[in-house]
Amino acid sequence: MSNKKPTAIIAFSISTRPQRPAEENPIYRGAQIAIDELKNDASLPIHLDWKIFDDFGDTATTEKFAREIVADPSIIGVVGPMGSSEAFASASIYHDAGLVQVSPCASHPDLCQRGYQTFFRLVANENGQGGELARMAYGYLKAGRAAIIHADDAWATTTSDIFAREYEKLGGQIAGRQKYPNGGDDFSDLIRATVAAQPELVFCAVHPREGLLISGGLRQAGLKVPFLGTDAMKTAFPLGGGEPEAEAYHTYSGADFRRLPSAAAFRQAYVARYPEDSTYSPEAYDAVMIIAEALRRAGGPDRRRILAEVRSLRDYQGVSGLINFSPTGERVGAPISFYHVVKTEQGRVMEYLGTTLELLPVAEAAA
Repeated sequence: MSNKKPTAIIAFSISTRPQRPAEENPIYRGAQIAIDELKNDASLPIHLDWKIFDDFGDTATTEKFAREIVADPSIIGVVGPMGSSEAFASASIYHDAGLVQVSPCASHPDLCQRGYQTFFRLVANENGQGGELARMAYGYLKAGRAAIIHADDAWATTTSDIFAREYEKLGGQIAGRQKYPNGGDDFSDLIRATVAAQPELVFCAVHPREGLLISGGLRQAGLKVPFLGTDAMKTAFPLGGGEPEAEAYHTYSGADFRRLPSAAAFRQAYVARYPEDSTYSPEAYDAVMIIAEALRRAGGPDRRRILAEVRSLRDYQGVSGLINFSPTGERVGAPISFYHVVKTEQGRVMEYLGTTLELLPVAEAAA
């Protein structure tokens, strides 16, 4: 008679982009570290492993995978997806099946407003980040005219909508708005229109590949105003920061594991295996560990009980900081950090300036 425990599976939903396989993505790497630790965790009532579902950013594939996942009784929870479009394609399916879903970084505001009882996220939503970007553009960088460039997807469009709305409330003027299709190569019309608008700042909601081409084109066209964007540009530094009169700034709604005491051990494990580029890797680690903790408390691979344990989780100490969820699945008190891209001998690096509230209290935004 074998005493070997059976195995339960965490489904890992990821959307890779061209020229970057899943294994090179920090979110994948953060989750991998968690899974490796859990494979030897004797306190779990059942062995845990994971299965990768890479939809390559195609939402029809996301939906197909979600239906496969809920039909597999060995799967007890889902980590992911990364993007909001993919989350919209899958969240209702997990909700109907009662299968818990913890996203490291999907940030569209509506994801936690549609009644999904199974969806949780570990970052601030775009209402929070878009509003903070507007405050920093107008109150901290003192730009009265901003042009907007964004990808044609749910995340980028919504973030840009919120930025424009909040920026105009503060007294700023939108000096043109351009969008581009993901996967494009010719951005000459967009670049010409943005330069002609004579902005004092360019707000960017871009993905690294296209952002690199667009921002390089803007600089080559002579536009030297600051660029401001979201953490989506963090990996490739597509903004050309660090040059005189060509500054670049961005927010980041994830945990910076270089600064959090709670992330010290995780950072040590991460940099021992991978480069320090760690975008959302702490959140991916925490997402896996939250499902594992819910399994531990539930006493077995019961989806209903695991979901209930995640919903009742209080003051969970993750590597990304203290974690509590609101009744709608939002992370309570998720911080937003602000960075300046600085040119060094080693290349362009992010200089941490502080949280947006530390740098610009709300009362000073329109002063």
